[in-house]
Amino acid sequence: MSNDAKSTLLIVDDQPENLAVLSTLLQPHYLVRAARSGQQALRAVTSRPKPDLILLDVMMPEMDGYAVLAKLREAPLTADIPVIFITALVTEEDEQRGFNLGAVDYITKPIKPAVVLARVRTQLELKQARDRLAEQNALLETRVVERTQALKQALGKVESAHAALKKSYFGTLMAISALTELRGAFFGERSRRVADVSRKVANFMGLSEADAQTVFIAALLHDIGKIGFTDELLRKPVNKMNVQELTLYRRHPALAADALGKIESLKEIAAIVRYHHERYDGSGFPEGRSGLDIPLGARIICAVSDYDDFRHGGLTALPMTQKESHRYLIEGRGRRYDPSVIDQLEPVLKFDEVVEIDEIKVSAKHLQESMMLTRDVMHPDGFLLLSMNTVLDLGVIDQLATVERDASRSLEIWVLRNRIL
Repeated sequence: MSNDAKSTLLIVDDQPENLAVLSTLLQPHYLVRAARSGQQALRAVTSRPKPDLILLDVMMPEMDGYAVLAKLREAPLTADIPVIFITALVTEEDEQRGFNLGAVDYITKPIKPAVVLARVRTQLELKQARDRLAEQNALLETRVVERTQALKQALGKVESAHAALKKSYFGTLMAISALTELRGAFFGERSRRVADVSRKVANFMGLSEADAQTVFIAALLHDIGKIGFTDELLRKPVNKMNVQELTLYRRHPALAADALGKIESLKEIAAIVRYHHERYDGSGFPEGRSGLDIPLGARIICAVSDYDDFRHGGLTALPMTQKESHRYLIEGRGRRYDPSVIDQLEPVLKFDEVVEIDEIKVSAKHLQESMMLTRDVMHPDGFLLLSMNTVLDLGVIDQLATVERDASRSLEIWVLRNRIL
């Protein structure tokens, strides 16, 4: 009864004797308040203590119980107070009307004390259960909001850490790539050329941006196994190497892959590097893999790297012309090279054969609207900022200037000379 003793009841009846009977019955168990009209009842519910339950007579002058209940349900402050109708009306229509308005129960006159006490107790217990549930829901909502905020903060920290890790990752790759340039500028320039074309081919083949970036990085690092070569061997065409030199040369993909594979995050790149000298017909090295058993990135780099070597004398004593190099790739289609790679590489090479690009390197601060990029613009951390053939506008120029300023390093930006005002 301790919980019941805290409950407040409001009895509304225009007959003093009815108020007296109900008050006498309920006061031993509850705090009882009384009102003799509908207007008094509406004033009473707005004062303290707020009633936990209202026992409302239906038949009253001026404002009957139905009108009072309608007013109670309209006001947010009183809409949730349970109401039990007490009336001499006993027809089914009367009960239905009361329930439709929101009454929770119906007690007919003359009242039976045991029935009144039981139904009052039941409705108060139901209200207490609803109140506890509402409190728990409110607490849960608060905790959900707090947890959501905490998760957002944690996610923000994770994203910041991921961005920093990604920057560190690309920075490490660029540092590894830069080591190759210590052997001579031609070494790094060749890797950059192969990487740029390999990424274009990967994009043409429908690879995702992440996979195309992986191919780019693998191409950038594919020759680091040669870093220990002597200067003489490094510059010697493959067709001029003796048996001992050729044996050492054939080891460079595995040497590079073994070194890169020591870093967990570079294992996929290491696999591409390891197999970039495999041939589509199985005649390559180091394992003699063939067809689709060779990673796609390695198949791309194989064709692009050979083309670059043809053009610059890496495989032959004398550099080949663009058309000769292109023709060699076409002849090797299906044997040395994956046909699908050659199909996507061919448009790039044909463009290179037809168009002699008159380009010039420009710093970000000297860029102007309508300039067209002749090469991809890379972030200092190694990811693609803008693709070649992009026509610059003020927004893009501002972004490039911001990147250059934040990185404290100049970007490699090449544009068409005839677009310079």
